[in-house]
Amino acid sequence: MLIIKRNLCKCALPILLIMGILITGLYSPALAVYGGINLATPVSAPVNAGYLYAEKLTSSSTYGHHGIDFSAASGSNVYAAYTGRVVTKADLGGSSYGKYIIIESDHPDYTGVKFYHLYAHLSDYSQVSLNQEVNKGNQIAKSGSSGGVTGPHLHFEIRMGSNSWYSQRNPEGILSRSTSDGYGGVLGEVRTSGGSWARYKRISGATKGTDVNYGASYSYFVMANGNAFPDETAYGINYYIARSNTGNVTLSYDYGARTQNATIYANTDYKVNTINLP
Repeated sequence: MLIIKRNLCKCALPILLIMGILITGLYSPALAVYGGINLATPVSAPVNAGYLYAEKLTSSSTYGHHGIDFSAASGSNVYAAYTGRVVTKADLGGSSYGKYIIIESDHPDYTGVKFYHLYAHLSDYSQVSLNQEVNKGNQIAKSGSSGGVTGPHLHFEIRMGSNSWYSQRNPEGILSRSTSDGYGGVLGEVRTSGGSWARYKRISGATKGTDVNYGASYSYFVMANGNAFPDETAYGINYYIARSNTGNVTLSYDYGARTQNATIYANTDYKVNTINLP
């Protein structure tokens, strides 16, 4: 089920994706924005919702998290989320991603558009080689704690259009797009009283039984180069709460500075009203 306010012809979607034109109204980010990519879950583990996409790790951090983390034990099997070719297989030692793999895939809807999925902090990636073709669901590695981490987990990223650190999109908008799992998704904009994007604001009220460490969602921070995350500038959203339990909820913004009522429907992504904080 999709809730769409503005009809978009399929021919226009590649232009919106590449040029980053703002989409307003009610829409499914998975289909109207990211396209109909149907990813497989890369590891059998819940998402660590204590450290979401575009969230700051600590108050002193200068930029947001470029992916999502699965709370996977060391040695858990990691699977290709989509069919493609291994374009990067590297080891950064005790820093950054540690052992990681990047797979390049053809976008199923947009001819000539590539997207990339990255798997990091691996303990073993001997299952694949560089330039190898892999199918969705093939085992490609084992999760671990290599690189700059405090404990074992799988870091997962989506890069849309180019294999660049600054081309990330929210994996929850694709991987957990709430189209068939019985849960729902809610997304929107949080802005300051002056109309600019609000940064690092707590959003609570939607419950997520599929995640660990879940207490709230946070609005996006900034990328390492100081620019906004692409979801803001291209798609007009700075939070996306996926895999939410259905029903009527009251969303609270910045510890109650603003609230709004919303209904979360099964297998539907719903863009709620924009919130302007005082």
